Amino acid sequence: MSLQLSLIDAEAATAPMGLEYHPDFLTASEEGELLAHIDDAEWLTDLSRRVMHFGYKYDYTSRRLDETARIGRLPEWLAQLVTMVREAASEAAMQSLDPDQPFEQAIINEYLPGQGIAPHIDRDCFGPIVATVSLGSAVNMDFCCDSTGDEYVQRLLPRSLVLLRGDARFKWRHGIAKRHSDTWNGQKTKRQRRVSITFRTIANTGLAQT
Repeated sequence: MSLQLSLIDAEAATAPMGLEYHPDFLTASEEGELLAHIDDAEWLTDLSRRVMHFGYKYDYTSRRLDETARIGRLPEWLAQLVTMVREAASEAAMQSLDPDQPFEQAIINEYLPGQGIAPHIDRDCFGPIVATVSLGSAVNMDFCCDSTGDEYVQRLLPRSLVLLRGDARFKWRHGIAKRHSDTWNGQKTKRQRRVSITFRTIANTGLAQT
């Protein structure tokens, strides 16, 4: 795993503060092993795209968590990936995390060409850091800040890691447009299958009482 790091900070006027991007987080071999684990597991078809939940199953209807959502510990292959995410994170990101509290929830999404996810801010039942590992196809992730009207696009390459904290986590919406291709640096590239693994902690007040 490479620890190459690109931090987006206040010097980039149109970028969200707190967006942290690691373009070479995984090796091709590590990516292949993760995809093998994923393709051996069972997908859910609650949404227009296929998903998997680990740790806690998020309810898209109520948009909250309670103790009935707990479905067990992360499997070992995801727990190992959590360790890698923590090792790659910047010191600033680590300050937003309890070093003794692992990521407790993971969601895996499969995006086929033409599929995406609407711009959103992760619910406040989740903690201060959202970490996403990208496998398969590259994709453009769009960011927008409603309070300022600012927009930003981050190209997510295969085997990359992106972490959202601070403004990028709480003030900017992020999403993936539903289209079959993306334009980056003036070049149009067709999308292929992309799989994302997103880790989140559970906020102290995140679990609703049953």
